[in-house]
Amino acid sequence: MRQHSACPVLGDALPTKASKPVNSIKTPLWIIRLALELAVVFIGVYGAFALSQHEAKKEADDRRRQLQDALVREITDLTSNTRRVARQLPIQLAQFDSAVRAGARPPLQPWIEPVRVETHMWEATLQSGALGLFEIPTVYRLSQFYNELNAGFEQLTQLRTLSETVLIPNLERGSSEFYTPDGRTLRLKYQWYREGLGELARLAASITALGDSLTTQLGSDPAPAAPGG
Repeated sequence: MRQHSACPVLGDALPTKASKPVNSIKTPLWIIRLALELAVVFIGVYGAFALSQHEAKKEADDRRRQLQDALVREITDLTSNTRRVARQLPIQLAQFDSAVRAGARPPLQPWIEPVRVETHMWEATLQSGALGLFEIPTVYRLSQFYNELNAGFEQLTQLRTLSETVLIPNLERGSSEFYTPDGRTLRLKYQWYREGLGELARLAASITALGDSLTTQLGSDPAPAAPGG
């Protein structure tokens, strides 16, 4: 019998096609130039913005430091007066109380000296909106100090008003006008005198302590961090 040869492998029987190289897509030159120009513009704009931000921060830091120095001077001047009251008035009140307890009926001294204290820097800071240059804790303590100072002014004004309307018109009546018969207690009509002076001494001590602490803080207060920084 005649033998047939084995079937050829399919891959060997079919002709193969040579693969064609894929041509690379070239970016047009004008697009490359445009991209470079846009990059240069972006870098320039960003650089100008960064420089502007740096200059604005430096200007704000300089302004903040000037305000701090001016506020320190103002607060130091204010506390030089309150410090004197805080030291002397408690001594005078202790002597007054001792004399009253002994029945000596010490005279009541009118408080009529006008207050000539101005807070120009604080008012200017408020009106200019410059509080935003300070840290929030510093703003709070500044407000606390000047609010307490205003309370002291109001107390002085009240003492002066009562001295002019209640005390001075009755000075010529003598000590019996102001004290109970045993001489050891102020009459109800005049108890505002001792109570008012006691409150004034407390306020003077509080204002002085707040001012001393605040001037120390302002002298070392760092610049506020930039938003997002």
